[in-house]
Amino acid sequence: MEYSDVIKERFSVRSFKKDPIEKEKLDRILEAGRIAPTAKNSQPQRFYVLSTEESFKKLGDSRRMAYEAPIVIMVCADMEKACKIAIEEGYDTSEMDCSIAATQMMLEAWNIGVGSVWVRWFNSDNLHRSFNLPEHIKPILLLTLGYMTDDCRPREGSHDVKNKIEDEVVYL
Repeated sequence: MEYSDVIKERFSVRSFKKDPIEKEKLDRILEAGRIAPTAKNSQPQRFYVLSTEESFKKLGDSRRMAYEAPIVIMVCADMEKACKIAIEEGYDTSEMDCSIAATQMMLEAWNIGVGSVWVRWFNSDNLHRSFNLPEHIKPILLLTLGYMTDDCRPREGSHDVKNKIEDEVVYL
């Protein structure tokens, strides 16, 4: 598939089949996140692959936002690796770096026929405790993955309605 087709056609999938994702495909998706560009090549992104009922239970209330997908990747930031910006006190690029990685994973998933949806419906502290994550690991987002059901369509008005370019771009 052409890259321009991937970025135009991809939509958030909220209806998944129970079919598992083949390991080769999951590896390709994870590789897309691993090689994502990060500030100063800091590579703070960490991927926790959830695929068991036990791991899904640890998601608590957030599980319903994963839409019964067979795989959920908890994208986290290793705060010991996060790039700190000296010009602005207390600022780091960990969330942006993880977001870039997640975007690359979503696009690669679509490219190989796997649907996804980005979820930020969780309490970071609760996930941290539930999964007994090391202190320096910070949950950033959940990326659900799976094959979409045959009747899955984008939410009306959420995929087909876009701002005009002149509404978003300012030339200075």
